Parts: sequence; C-alpha cells; structure tokens
Amino acid sequence: MASGRTHDIVNLVAFPPLVYYLKPVDFIGFSAGYLFGTFFLSPDNDLYHSLPSKRWKFLRFIWKPYSKFFSHRGVSHLPIVGSLLRLLYFVLVFILFYTLIYFISVKLFPESSNFFRGISFNPDMFKHPFFVSFLIGLFLSEIIHVITDMVYSFFKRLIPRRIF
Repeated sequence: MASGRTHDIVNLVAFPPLVYYLKPVDFIGFSAGYLFGTFFLSPDNDLYHSLPSKRWKFLRFIWKPYSKFFSHRGVSHLPIVGSLLRLLYFVLVFILFYTLIYFISVKLFPESSNFFRGISFNPDMFKHPFFVSFLIGLFLSEIIHVITDMVYSFFKRLIPRRIF
C-alpha cells in the first residue's frame, strides 16, 4: 500500500489535467471537493494513525469510531461508495455537534435561540452546480487514491523480496 505522502503527490500531479477542461463555474466546487477529498476525507481515514486523520488536528477524535467500524481497504476503499460513507459520517458528526451546541447555548443563553432560527436546511442545495462539482471532485480524488493503491500493490508483488 502506498504511503500517505505518495497519495498526496499522485493526487496533486493528477489535479491540473483534471481541472484543465472544467468550465469556470465548476472550478471552485471541483477544486474544493478534490483537495478536501485528497487531504481530509481520504479513504485512509479508516486508519486512525494515517496522515489524513492527523491533519484533522484537535478534531481527529471524530474519526476514531469510523476507524473502529470500518476495516482498512474494506468498504471505505470502494470508489464512490466510500466517499459517500465518509461524507455521510462527517455530516452526521456535524449534525451531532450542531445539536449539542444548540442545546447547550439555548440552555445557558436563552436569547441565542434567535441565532439558530435563521439557519435552515434547503434540499435544493444538492442541485447547485457548486455542490455537484464538489462531489465529482471528491469522487475523483478517491478513485485516484484507489488506483494508486492498486498499481502500487501490483508492482510490489512483481518485485521479489531479497532474502538475506
């Protein structure tokens, strides 16, 4: 299996050719999704001590349950399915923290409920070009990650180990 640094380099080398043919409206969403997928929402988040997990710094603990639940190179390394699982997990953790902060702040500062009333969920956001481009970038970063793992493993099997 390739190292985290190898994945970063391969994904960054693949980035310019992928971006070259994008329309300007898709560039920011795609780039954000691709880079977020490469550095933070990597298939290697199922390894708690991986480079992508360490990049979360003090929020790294949110990936501990994920690493316990999913084995490395299991479902989390399936293209598109793995990204959707990680994204769903991340959104659920975000909703949990949001709810916790909401109840604590409303309990301690009742006037803060006005702040939270202005925040709403709009299902139409999933149709927005930014979101669609973001998901495509996220999926492509994962696909390149998985292809890198496959190529690296293939060549590793070809090269015989030296016995000393």
